[in-house]
Amino acid sequence: MHPLLASRARLGAYLLGWVPIALLLAGIARSQGWSWAEAGTLAPPLCLLAAFLFLSAWFLCRALPLGRRVETLGSHGAAWGLAAVLMGGIWAGLAWLLARALAWIPGLGALPRRVDIALPVLTGLGILLYLASVALSYLMLAQDRAVEAERRGAELQLLAQESELKALRAQLNPHFLFNSLNSLSALTAVDPARAREMCVLLSDFLRRSLGLGERRLVPLREELDLARAYLAIEQIRFGARLTLDWRIDPAADPALLPTLLLQPLVENAIKHGIAALPEGGTLVVAAEAAEGHVTLRVENPADLDVPTPQGLGLGLRQVRQRLLGRFGNRARFEAGVQNGIHRVTLVFPLETEP
Repeated sequence: MHPLLASRARLGAYLLGWVPIALLLAGIARSQGWSWAEAGTLAPPLCLLAAFLFLSAWFLCRALPLGRRVETLGSHGAAWGLAAVLMGGIWAGLAWLLARALAWIPGLGALPRRVDIALPVLTGLGILLYLASVALSYLMLAQDRAVEAERRGAELQLLAQESELKALRAQLNPHFLFNSLNSLSALTAVDPARAREMCVLLSDFLRRSLGLGERRLVPLREELDLARAYLAIEQIRFGARLTLDWRIDPAADPALLPTLLLQPLVENAIKHGIAALPEGGTLVVAAEAAEGHVTLRVENPADLDVPTPQGLGLGLRQVRQRLLGRFGNRARFEAGVQNGIHRVTLVFPLETEP
């Protein structure tokens, strides 16, 4: 189907564009001595015929796509010219028939004779109008191709994003297991009873992490539950060296975020913060909802004697990529050390399950 016929808005704009052409045609007729009645009666229906007759230019243009080679343009030009002469002649013939169909109306008896005299002018005008329709058709085809290319680009970008997220999750899941098994191994020789307790907690943690890993988005409360399960294991390992400070706004609980986004932040805080300090420290996990956004923050003490690393580690880079991949410029990621505290802050829109 012709794109102009498939859209009422496009068709309306196209027909509206023929109004000034009808006025121009009537003005030319008046300049040749036609009466206002003759010019005003013939011009509108003749232009309406042209509007629909010259829609055929789109099918020709679709069959002859524009290329960059001069030879292609030359061969196309011959087809355009031949079609323009043919359609201009047909339009002039329709004017001839229309004039005779209207001749019975009082005051229009001379209309057939006037059209006979104007046939060469009408044919030439029809050729020009058809060529203008050819140009319009190529513009519409170019616009449709651009829209289609943009749609395909968006689909490819979405597929690439999904593949990247799957790859990131595949890298993260083994990381959880290795850290947890290392903690269990360190405790087995020191306190077997607590090691058994840790095995139960580890089982619960793995069950939760595997369940979440199958989903693309989860509520923040489930991410927090997983973090609590992991930190319960680490508290057995670190004992009094690890203090937890949960500052969770209940309004933030249903907020959706990419699966396993919080877990790497908590692991990073333990591995590079609490574990590196002989006296340990307090791990702060805070979430607040305000003005349609959620602010998620993870804080841990940092060893001031260790040089601040340049850039982000692998875990933080993955978190940043996944956050921005889901929310784009609606989200914000910040990480850095200030006054001996390493702080990671995520800000993202408060979206919930329907």
